[in-house]
Amino acid sequence: MFEENTFESLMDDMLSQVSDDMDTREGSVIRDAIAPMALENEQVYSDLGLVLDECFADTASYYCLVKRAAERGVFVREGTAAVLKIKCAPADATVEVGNEFTIGDLIYTVSENLTNGFYAITCNEIGEAGNDLTNDVIPVNDIEGLESVTATEIITAGTDDEDEESLRKRYFDSFINVAFGGNKAEYRQKADEFENVYGCKVYPVWNGGGTVKLKILGADYKAASSSVVAKIQQAFDPTQDGGGVGIAPIDHIVTVDTVAEIPINVTLTIAYVQGYSWADISDRFATAFEEYLLELRKAWENSESLIVRVGRIESILLDFEAVDNVSSVSINSGASGANYTVAGDKVPVGGVYNG
Repeated sequence: MFEENTFESLMDDMLSQVSDDMDTREGSVIRDAIAPMALENEQVYSDLGLVLDECFADTASYYCLVKRAAERGVFVREGTAAVLKIKCAPADATVEVGNEFTIGDLIYTVSENLTNGFYAITCNEIGEAGNDLTNDVIPVNDIEGLESVTATEIITAGTDDEDEESLRKRYFDSFINVAFGGNKAEYRQKADEFENVYGCKVYPVWNGGGTVKLKILGADYKAASSSVVAKIQQAFDPTQDGGGVGIAPIDHIVTVDTVAEIPINVTLTIAYVQGYSWADISDRFATAFEEYLLELRKAWENSESLIVRVGRIESILLDFEAVDNVSSVSINSGASGANYTVAGDKVPVGGVYNG
């Protein structure tokens, strides 16, 4: 808005106010006297432009966007720490709450004894990096009788702090669907406010009058853990009798559930550039394809169904220097070249890939 107020234009404006009988050439007293003022004013106009940008949600920086969204009741989702389940052998080893383990570069603390040799460990740092089931689990200090430790599953997935564009989208979405009086928009808005909920679909009257089903997505836009489902059920309708004990209005009986994960298996017929084979691209393909599936899962909340497209798979492959041509793509044993539709209560996840 203030881009036209440059040093040169400000100098021209001020010099135009000087009497014609005064010397305004380069090096003159008047020109040298007003030049510092023009330079400072140019910076002032530049700063005013930045202030103006911070006033509007579509151009605000993260710090100011957080404040603007909070005025609307939309709050940033802070990152959470991963909670993993580990199996200790033998089961009677003296593992205690507070013992520490390392997985990769991260430290985890035993937070709960789940009995029979199983324990919950919580990452000491927030973020998705804590969702590590592949690296070795190593005790920080010697534990009497402990012979082996294995990470078996993610109890609660760790999440990173919400990024700027995700918060911006949720802020603008709050104007599109007005949440009021137990309508679908309100259920969805309330569910999305919980930690480890990354999407929600609302199914009214799914089992008769007054019944409402909420399907939620968990961390990484996959199925939510049983503990997250139980937490959301407790918040919305712990008694499930229409009594209005939780968030749900009186006479609403709410059932909270999560999506089913559908593995996407891909069989490929590829003509390779001489000297290359599937082994050279398999890991890169898995990474790129699963990024595409994540992109689809992020669209789940606003989609009737999700379509895994053959054309996108071909595009991924043809970007590899090792691939000369792709002659067939089959998804989940379907016909070559056929897209695969994932129903609205399910999400696609990585499967087995052969090429």
